[in-house]
Amino acid sequence: MELNVKTLYLVGGIVMTCGAGAALLTWYHHRDAPGLRAWAAALLLSSLGALILRFPDAASSTWIVLASNAVIVAGFGILWVGVRQFNEDGLNVRRALLLVAAVVVAYLAICGVAQSVGAGRNAASMPFSLFLGLLSSAAAYEVWQGRRRDGLTTRLPTALALAGLGLARLVRAATLALQSAEWLPPGQVAEFHPYTLYATIVFVLATTYGLVLMANESAVRRDAELFAGR
Repeated sequence: MELNVKTLYLVGGIVMTCGAGAALLTWYHHRDAPGLRAWAAALLLSSLGALILRFPDAASSTWIVLASNAVIVAGFGILWVGVRQFNEDGLNVRRALLLVAAVVVAYLAICGVAQSVGAGRNAASMPFSLFLGLLSSAAAYEVWQGRRRDGLTTRLPTALALAGLGLARLVRAATLALQSAEWLPPGQVAEFHPYTLYATIVFVLATTYGLVLMANESAVRRDAELFAGR
């Protein structure tokens, strides 16, 4: 089965925008649900970053590509920080902003190092996929750790979806690294890319669905406790 990269990017943009809308709508009805606002922020910033790359001549401008990727990295940084602070029973806005800023600065610094060692066009793409993979995996860990707080059974599939998303991006980073080291031919990496992109879209959908299920399960439990107390 052949997958068209341009079509996948279009589908991915639609999925992320609709997923952000679904997350925000669910959060509107369940304000204490974990992760929904952070996930919506990650998806909206990812959509914004993808939109920046649609500008004329954007792909040929290193600065525009870096800015686009940094916006998306910031979104996933918000996801990780948001889920982490929810587990800690509080939202420290200043600390959250500092953590996200530190993540973005670290990404840009690694891009600079990759460029200096001759990574070429992969100098931005490789760290980008690496950071998305690590941040998604860290968010998966925080979602799973939150079971100690509320014991929601739907945390497991949500954490697995985030872990799958992280794995897809880490695989992409690994293939780009192997290409830069000339251990894999560019053509083979290009052929493999649509499948990691497809997996990313699937796991974005699964994560959105999992977070919505977590919100609904939490609401059902709360309602059951209220009725039991009457």
